[in-house]
Formats: sequence, structure tokens, C-alpha cells
Amino acid sequence: MLLAISLLAGYAVATVILVALLGFFGRGANPVLMALAVRFAKQAPVLASALTVSAFNLGTAIGSGIAGRTLDSSLGATGPAIVGTVIAALTLVPTVALVLLKRRRTAAAIARVTADTAR
Repeated sequence: MLLAISLLAGYAVATVILVALLGFFGRGANPVLMALAVRFAKQAPVLASALTVSAFNLGTAIGSGIAGRTLDSSLGATGPAIVGTVIAALTLVPTVALVLLKRRRTAAAIARVTADTAR
């Protein structure tokens, strides 16, 4: 969405629609991430919840600061959307790493079950 906003920033109707969609879809990740953090916390769900909210707020503050500085750069009004696009793309790095780790663990578990069954 952010990439589309930065590309279509010159068109008011498209920008308004994309910003509305960004608000609709962008906020949906927070509850999922919160639930994952609480699930992985096991014995400290309240601490995990508090740290997750703190991380969201810190990310918002840092991202807004960086995006705000781009307004005075050659990027102009599209700067914040470009910063958001880059940050969103960077979130794919740990996401892909977690998916690969999960697949590796699942494959190892299947191999153990298969080996136990073959005995």
C-alpha cells in the first residue's frame, strides 16, 4: 500500500483510497503479533504484551521521526511513504527467517516420527 501511495501521490482520489485501505489493513497485524508474543511468552504473558506494545510505540516514534526528516529532502511529500515501504520490506527479513525455522523444526519432527515408526 505504501509503495502504491508513493507512486500515486499526485492523484488525490487514489491517495485517499490507498490511505484508507492502509489504515484498514495496516492495523490488522498488531493483534496477530500481540497474540504470537503472548503465546511464545508462556509464563510471562503480561510482560510479553507490555513489551510488544512498547515495541510498537518505539517503532512508530522512530519511523515517524525518520519519515518526518524526509519531508525536507528531495523526496518531499512522498518521503514518508517511501520510508514506510522500506521499513515494511525490512520486516520481511525476520518473518522469512521465522518461517524457515518453523519449516526446519517441522521437517525434523516428521523425520523423528518417521524414524520411530520404521523401528
